[in-house]
This record gives sequence, C-alpha cells and structure tokens, in this order.
Amino acid sequence: MQQLVHRFDGDEGPDIRKLLPVPTHSEHDAGAYITAGLVIARNPKTGVQNVSINRIQLHDRDRMGVLILPRHLSAFFAAAESAGQALDVAIVIGVDPLTALASQAIAPIDFDELEIAGALHGAPLRVVKCLTNEVRVPADAEIVIEGRILPHARQAEGPFGEFPQYYSAREEREVIAIQAVTHRRDPIYHTIVPAEMEHLLLGSIPREATLLSHLQRSFPNVLDVHLTVGGVARYHLHVQMKKTREGQAKNVIFGAFAGHYDIKQVIVVDEDVDLHKPGEVEWAVATRFQADRDLVVVAGAQGSALDPSTTVGFPGNRPPLEWQGFGAKMGLDATKPMASGEHVFTRVRIPGELEVDVAKVIAAVGKTAIAGSPLERD
Repeated sequence: MQQLVHRFDGDEGPDIRKLLPVPTHSEHDAGAYITAGLVIARNPKTGVQNVSINRIQLHDRDRMGVLILPRHLSAFFAAAESAGQALDVAIVIGVDPLTALASQAIAPIDFDELEIAGALHGAPLRVVKCLTNEVRVPADAEIVIEGRILPHARQAEGPFGEFPQYYSAREEREVIAIQAVTHRRDPIYHTIVPAEMEHLLLGSIPREATLLSHLQRSFPNVLDVHLTVGGVARYHLHVQMKKTREGQAKNVIFGAFAGHYDIKQVIVVDEDVDLHKPGEVEWAVATRFQADRDLVVVAGAQGSALDPSTTVGFPGNRPPLEWQGFGAKMGLDATKPMASGEHVFTRVRIPGELEVDVAKVIAAVGKTAIAGSPLERD
C-alpha cells in the first residue's frame, strides 16, 4: 500500500486534483467528491480508532471539505478542536468488500470497526501505521490520504447528491489539510455512485445486523429486521417478531428508534409475515393495524440531517446546524392481538401448500413439457 509516497510539503507539492481520478458524480454537485473513502481517526482521549465513510469534496491542491454527521468522528473532532488541536485522519480508498461493510456497523464509540472487519475475514486484519500520524490503516488498501481536520477552520462544501436522492445544501463545513498520499503501483481507484444500489446496500446490510443485535438484547423474540430500499435503506425499518405479550411491539418500536437516529418509520409484524416482501408487510398493515390503537408518533426527535423533509419551514429550507434533522418518527404495530375469535386472523391457505417444493414442481413440469414436444419425439 505504501509502495509510492507523495508528500504535501509546502506550496510546490502535488495537487490532489491531478494525482487521483476523483469524479464529479451528479448534475448539480459542487465539484469532485471522494465517496468511497474510509475515514479513520483516533479518539484523542483513548487512542481507539473509529472508521466511517464521509463524503469529501476536493477544494484545492492540498485541501478537502468533509461532511461530519453527529456520531463518533464528530465527537473525536469536537474533543480535539476544543483543545485547539487538529485531528489526524486517514482516508482509505480501495479496500475489500468485508472491510467496507464493517465500516458501516453501528458500534460503540470506542470500538474499532477494523476489528469487525477481522471478524468477518476470520482472521485479524493486517494494518500498517501511516507515515505522518499514528492512525493504522488496512495494509492491503489501494490508496491512503493522510491528513488533519483543522481546528476552527470551515469552508463551503456542497451541494452534493446524497443517498435520499436529493441534493444536500451548501454549508460551511470542516476542512482536511493533506499531508501525504501513499498507494500501490498502478492503484485501483474505487468510487461509489451516490443514491444507487451499492450506496444503499453498503449502508443497510451492516446496519441491519447491528440493529437486530441491539433489539434482541432486550427483545429475544425479535426474529429479523429489514431496512427497505424504498426507505433509502436508512429511514424505514421492518421488524419481525414472535409476540408473547400485548404491548411488546410498541416497546420494540421505541427500541428501534434508539438503535440509530436515522430510523424514521418502524413497522412491526408477526412471524408469519415475510418482511422482505413489501406486499406482505403492506397486507399486515392493511389487516392488523388500526391507527387509533396501533400508531406511535414521536414529535420533536433527532433524525437524519440529510432528510430534506426536516428542512421545511426554515428560511430557504436551510435550518441552522443544531436544528438539522429535527423532525418526527412513526411506528406501526401491525401484529395480531394475542386473543381473537376463531379464525379471525387465520391466513387463508390451500391444504398442503406449505409443503410443496415449488422449484421441484416447476422443474418437473418443464421436463414433462420437453418430453412431450415434437422436438423430443423427432
């Protein structure tokens, strides 16, 4: 990974805009953006690392703007900035898929997501120390940008086409000063096209795993969860559970809201509903949900800062930083009541249909059709 080194010393150093083939992705983007870079930083108080993916705009030959949402990287930088110090970071481009997935896990603040990557690989992930700071990065990465997030420095960043399939506004955001770039010979540059399936699934798959674990710690009868593509793989969560007491589904709804502030809508269904099939979930809402009894609305809650519906009512639809993402959450209990009249909630089925292996039937019918065709007889 450190086969070639470019140091950004003084005004005559390299130009990041020429060194890397960073594209401008969408029609109204403010410029070229790194979209698949893993941002790795160390907690200034404990030294434990955090890994996240943040959009990064190229500003100048050695300056970049970064969007930092209110999670662990934000806490690290706030601690450094309050002490008047820069925060050392590394932006890692071109990692294996398991390491990329691990970066999106919802982990505690002092839990290095590279450990999750090692667990997914079945062996500790090989890392190497950066040349200009103490950050450890995957040793097999294609490209690493070493730099510092500068204290008390802000520069206009955006607009940028984000995962909700809208543009986020131009705002004054944090600035990264580049110190070095290291890479393999003939490196492969990886980018993610925003709001497309790679972007959505990269966020949803690891989040589903951590949300399921989070819910099952308090509700072991939760069986599965699914972040829907229609809910931009972040905002709408379906939960499947085997209900044993009345009121459990509402508790699960609140537990899901607590799992991540991005969660905006939760639908809880019974174990007989396939939560990966939108039609089944909608059927459960249509036949097991009553709004006056089963609807939960939480007003004035923190949500996603990238949800454009939370900007309505502010001048120019641009709320101040502390109001970004302020909105409401909704939960729907689409589970059956524990007690009901005979067959009121019994699903209509043809006798034996659950025992039929549809794939085998289709294969057998296909062979029969071929055997009886004129081509077979000839």
